Amino acid sequence: MIMLKSLVRALIILLLILVCSSYAEQSNGNSTNFSFAYFSRNNSRQLIYMGNASFSPADGHIDLTPDPYGTMNISSNETATTMALQNCIGRVLYRQQLTMWPASFTTVFTIFVKNITTNGTGTQKNYNGDGIAFVIVPNNKSFLAKSYGGFLGLFDPSTNGNSTRQLGIEFDTFQNEFDPDNNHVGIDIQGIKSNVTANMENHGMDIKAGRAIQVRVDYDGWAKSLQIYARYANNTSGYASILNHTLELENTVPRSAYVGFSAATGNSYEIHRILDWNFSSVMLPESSLNFPPVGTGTPGGLRRWVKIGILMGSIAVGLVVVGLVGFVVWRMRKKKQPTLTLGRGSFSGELAIMQNAPHRYSYKQLVAATDNFSEAELLGTGGFGSVYRGNLNAGRNEQVNLVAVKKVSAGSRQGEREFISEIISIGRLRHRHLVKLHGWCHERDELLLVYEYMPNGSLDKFLYDRTGETTLNWPRRHRILCGLASALLYLHEEWEQRVVHRDVKPSNVMLDGEFNARLGDFGLARLVEHDDSNPAVTTRLAGTPGYMAPECSYTGKATAESDVFSFGIVLLEVATGRRVVERGIVLAERNLAEWVWGLYSQDRLLQCVDPKLEGSDYDEEQIRRVLILGLACSHPDPQLRPTVRQAIQVLINPSEELPQLPSTRPMAIYVVLPPAGAGFSLSTSSSIMGGGAASSSLMAETSVGSITTSITKGR
Repeated sequence: MIMLKSLVRALIILLLILVCSSYAEQSNGNSTNFSFAYFSRNNSRQLIYMGNASFSPADGHIDLTPDPYGTMNISSNETATTMALQNCIGRVLYRQQLTMWPASFTTVFTIFVKNITTNGTGTQKNYNGDGIAFVIVPNNKSFLAKSYGGFLGLFDPSTNGNSTRQLGIEFDTFQNEFDPDNNHVGIDIQGIKSNVTANMENHGMDIKAGRAIQVRVDYDGWAKSLQIYARYANNTSGYASILNHTLELENTVPRSAYVGFSAATGNSYEIHRILDWNFSSVMLPESSLNFPPVGTGTPGGLRRWVKIGILMGSIAVGLVVVGLVGFVVWRMRKKKQPTLTLGRGSFSGELAIMQNAPHRYSYKQLVAATDNFSEAELLGTGGFGSVYRGNLNAGRNEQVNLVAVKKVSAGSRQGEREFISEIISIGRLRHRHLVKLHGWCHERDELLLVYEYMPNGSLDKFLYDRTGETTLNWPRRHRILCGLASALLYLHEEWEQRVVHRDVKPSNVMLDGEFNARLGDFGLARLVEHDDSNPAVTTRLAGTPGYMAPECSYTGKATAESDVFSFGIVLLEVATGRRVVERGIVLAERNLAEWVWGLYSQDRLLQCVDPKLEGSDYDEEQIRRVLILGLACSHPDPQLRPTVRQAIQVLINPSEELPQLPSTRPMAIYVVLPPAGAGFSLSTSSSIMGGGAASSSLMAETSVGSITTSITKGR
């Protein structure tokens, strides 16, 4: 019996080694990620501007060709306008060359194209042309002089039809003689005449209609497949599949190339604008270049070996699955009550082989880095553990390498859950406004997480200091809010799965050396699908009182809307300098949202601005917009809260329309009733507006044995 168990254990280990080796060959781990949720003076320096391309600091976007509404009055001098706007070329590129093959990549960006309408001469005229393109180009040198108009800054009459080692995905708005229509997406390889096109009208979209369009481009380096999806930016129902084209990138562009956007005008003109941009890629092994595109034939020998490889891989994976299932069943039978295993072998082993897991540190390394977790290195205590400052190069006479080490007690069940959740969720996230997780450690019944060090600590330290020794001026506060919104947008919409943080509050917003916001503490985070097909339902109330949306207590669901509620409270705290619940003041002013909404109702909103900002030069209109946005985000009815994307537009664009608010704070009523003889209950949530309007929703809930009613009263 013992020999049989040893044999089975050895077989499982062998199969795991084979599978892990196969995975290691599929990807060498090198990846590139960058994200621009909006464009600012700081991050715009990561881009190369060419020709007529320019950055708009007021609105946080990039204009590839001149904006007639922003540079001149087109109705007063139409002739001068026409001359200035015709035959323009603009290009913007990411500043570094990227390895394009062998690799797979995904890029998501939002474009805004609008045709120009003018009646300056007394007759109505519509201008549109010529379009915008996502490009992969071999260099960052100036483009061809005659590549304006229909050539979109990519080709010209001398190169059209020849191999130029570049790729363009065009969004064409002008019908040239070689175009099928004036509203299509095309893939351009050897010339401006697209290899394949797709009409956007078939998917209910018009490129030049002046509505922001979000585009996702996926390239699979194994299958040699280029897929293009699109949707209107305010459409949350999902992308429409526009094009699916077989493309061997190694035969199209150089191994190292630049990525970016290009646009041009000819005799007609229009606005060509980039609102945001996210790009990520992963390197593949050289062997991926030998795989044929999907749907093409392969030589007999290669085809045979591919089949053998697939068969062997399937057998290995099947055996691993069977072995693991048998192991789990055995463990469940052995233990009457299943619990989380924290033994050094199983728990650490699972984390060690987890795909894309962060670095594993030894306990000895972290003890040396934190001076044996001395009080002098203690940065703070809260949640499920204490945080210490550490130097990973301590005692080596090397440059200081500061980190923050969070020490979680292994005896706490909540601590265990937080530890695993934080590694699984934040360990794979990459964004400039998220705290980076360097690694982890599990030894001697200790759970430790290692983060990048934030020299300025957390945001709450600056907001609630009544001594006045530590404070933040308004421009820095506004930039912190924009950064926090950018992080939430990445979590909710831009990553491969939707991440619901569930604990957004000032103490979890860290500040780097330049006071940029970094959202951290993902111990309560949950992963859900973008279409909410598998909402994260919990039986344990999670979050911090005051920041939790009222519906969370009744639905048990972690949603993007509940994160927006917490973000709204943070907006109010940053603008007022007050905690969400204050003690030691009059009862009517203890609840922050109630107090701010009361002043809003009396048209005295600016009276709640943080007194520490008095005497400083702050933008009253900007702070008023932040307060109104905070009230909208913390609306009791989740259906009436703005999305994070809409919130960002309000923050960075002073001309963006503010959310509409009732004159008094709405009242939310939740009633949970157990149906007779049923194993589930129903929860009714209604928000009664100050003006008498009402909205309600009916939601399935977990079983409740009694009637529960909660009322949030309005003023």
